Amino acid sequence: MDTIECGTGACSMRVDGDGICTTVYSGLLLPENFPRLAARAMQAGAERQARGLLSRVDKAAVCCDPASMMAAYRDLPAQVRALPAAFVISPGQVELCDALMRGAGAAGLLRRAFFSEAEARAWLVQNIAAIAANQDWWRKRG
Repeated sequence: MDTIECGTGACSMRVDGDGICTTVYSGLLLPENFPRLAARAMQAGAERQARGLLSRVDKAAVCCDPASMMAAYRDLPAQVRALPAAFVISPGQVELCDALMRGAGAAGLLRRAFFSEAEARAWLVQNIAAIAANQDWWRKRG
């Protein structure tokens, strides 16, 4: 498992056998560090050929506003933006994540939040398979 640190926040990450890059965030996540930390982690997952991103923020102290988090989306490379992402959150993070999920959808990103890692992983596996089937369909017609 690799670790990325940025100020008061950190995350550990690994790419599992199913192609999902799992990141577990810890520490105090602020507008000054969380967008950069998340972008670095997502980019690292994409560079490792991940087919989906599963981010656990349920154990971290997230002190961010939706606007600062949404600002980071526009700087993500297309390779990262194309990956489906699931977030495991705590009940106290619902308001922030709701705003982020709506903003991500408006930006054309496939994102969803869950309270359970198993549900998040199942959603990712389903969407990764659907994306692969769609790409295969287009390849056969190309």
